[in-house]
Amino acid sequence: MSSFAETLSPQERRKGRLLAYFACYFGCISEVMLDSSAIIIVYISMLGGSKDEVMFSTGFSAILSMCLLIPCAWFVGRIGMKKAASIACIIGCCGYLLMAAAPLFGAFQKTAVITGCLIYCAQRSLYGATWYPMLDAFLRPQDRGSFFGTMRYTYTILAGVLFFAIGKLMGDKPPVALMQTIVGITGVLILGRMFCMLQFPENPHEKNVKLNIRKTLGISIRNGSLVSYSVYVCLLSLAYTSLVPVILLYLKNHVGLDAGKLQIFSTVGIAGGITGYFFYGRLQKQLKIKRLELLVHFIFMSVALAFALLSKNIPCYIYIAGAIYFLNSFAGSTFMCNNSSELLALARPGNKTMAMAFLQTYQNAGISISRTGTALVLGANLLAPTWTLGAMELCSYQTLFLFYGVLAAILLILIPTLPAIMPKHRDYYEP
Repeated sequence: MSSFAETLSPQERRKGRLLAYFACYFGCISEVMLDSSAIIIVYISMLGGSKDEVMFSTGFSAILSMCLLIPCAWFVGRIGMKKAASIACIIGCCGYLLMAAAPLFGAFQKTAVITGCLIYCAQRSLYGATWYPMLDAFLRPQDRGSFFGTMRYTYTILAGVLFFAIGKLMGDKPPVALMQTIVGITGVLILGRMFCMLQFPENPHEKNVKLNIRKTLGISIRNGSLVSYSVYVCLLSLAYTSLVPVILLYLKNHVGLDAGKLQIFSTVGIAGGITGYFFYGRLQKQLKIKRLELLVHFIFMSVALAFALLSKNIPCYIYIAGAIYFLNSFAGSTFMCNNSSELLALARPGNKTMAMAFLQTYQNAGISISRTGTALVLGANLLAPTWTLGAMELCSYQTLFLFYGVLAAILLILIPTLPAIMPKHRDYYEP
């Protein structure tokens, strides 16, 4: 069965891809600033936010997405994807502008900046319910791998260069006015994303599908391929999404890396992610999704077990740790591209918005449980500071690594249920 994208001319598909790249470039700055940058953390702290409030504010997204994606999918079906995308971008812009204006609220500046952060995080569910269905209108199955690899490779480099320059501009003690300007400009850039998305080619059959939430959710639940992949992604996210922050905490608090060396070490992860995105299109063509999924799973499992069982006292430990960390980031970027491709392949025509929201809800549930659970375990000191495993002495961080690695090993039993491993069945799957 041919897709709508195949009815478009090569020029129309190319225009759609270019618009999607630029929509991503305009919007990724706000996402990276909140998720992976110290700027919002520093800004909230400058306005009187405590450490707990800072962590809570920057952790809104996964929890809200877990709760709101399916209702947002229903809402998108009622008003149409482009209108929903516009609303999401305008709300996101307003959230950032409120954060930028927070010092004007005097005694309520801390409340204002946290509220702005919450508003921005809330719209991400509405935007997420539109992004992939809108891409599907001009991406053929054979275009997905190279598109997602190129998109993420280029925006990672763009964000890295931009935030490096902003870091130099900020210096050691940036003035509040400078921080307001940076946050405000970031908010306005979100409108650039809206402008690009409004020009995407649009599938008339998917333009404004009135969703009966019980019926469309039922269609998704009855799609065994979608459900099995969603459960797998949820559980694998539980096993791997806390690896990066726990590795950095382990190196800082147990291995004893100072702040400067830790920052240099973290750039190894950025390099690993960029490498994964750069090679993804070629890897997908040569290895296919099923082999890439197996490769990614084994890397996550091996990384966790390596950090659990390697002693910090072995020669050249930090270089070995850097190589392992590079592999983890490479696998993480490959997993994201795999997931994006499978998301489009599993979404049945006429039910794309709900199917994609269904899968992303499971994924965000895994992320939320993993990171919240890890934070609670570490914050409450529930693990023994040290204990012995045979001849080895392990710390609390290594206990977590061991848990993640064993969980990933157990999850190998789910591999045969993945649609890419067994692509021929009655359920919908169009890779």
